[in-house]
Amino acid sequence: MIRFSVLASSSRGNATVISGGGTHVLVDTGISALRIRKGLAECGLHDSDISGVFFTHEHHDHVCGLGVLSKKRALNLYCSRYLARDLRSMAPNALFTYLEPGQVVQVGALTVTPFCVSHDAADPLGYVFECGGVRLGYVTDTGIIMRGMPELLAGVQGLYLESNYDLDMLENSGRPPELIGRISGRWGHLSNTQACEFIRSIGHPGLQHLVLAHISPECNTPAKATAAMRTTLDALQLPTRLHCAQMASRLDWIEVQ
Repeated sequence: MIRFSVLASSSRGNATVISGGGTHVLVDTGISALRIRKGLAECGLHDSDISGVFFTHEHHDHVCGLGVLSKKRALNLYCSRYLARDLRSMAPNALFTYLEPGQVVQVGALTVTPFCVSHDAADPLGYVFECGGVRLGYVTDTGIIMRGMPELLAGVQGLYLESNYDLDMLENSGRPPELIGRISGRWGHLSNTQACEFIRSIGHPGLQHLVLAHISPECNTPAKATAAMRTTLDALQLPTRLHCAQMASRLDWIEVQ
């Protein structure tokens, strides 16, 4: 079994705890250390229980809590070699493990496979976490579904998937055209429509839980993202339980078996 709890997720901050076989890891530290510790406590954990922190990329909404979180003890950080150069100044005492796409790493009972995503960052990564034959996909901050991702994520029993913006809301947001182009472009984020298209390509009856994540508070709403995906799941006749991660509140433990 794998279980995970989203401590926070939106364009303003992201952090998730993933557990399997008694091993606990974080993905990203994009909220304050205080909020991370509070979220862990609500999960029945302490930050000393965390065996490692996996990072998707270096943007502020994914790393900002690292500096304070790392002051009390040396953390085990997992990220690309290029990202480590940015994180080392925030956590000088950390122990780094450099990741390469497709190179499997073992952290306690968790087997972790990083893969490339398409975002305007230094070697951004997505992940597949596996424990006891159960697999959880983690996909965020990618402008497109890259070649190989559908095959890698086929058959996962759980999926954390970015559904960042509604195209109409983005185009009518009053943002500069350059920013709109960046968000909706190859190196930006997935829209509700793109997230649904991805599920149409990999959805299967064994997909137990799907979490929509990284929802923009200005260019999307949980209701829009959820409605679009619910229509897709119903059309595919999938029994998948749909969840929506948000910034203000923790998404409680989700168990994937």
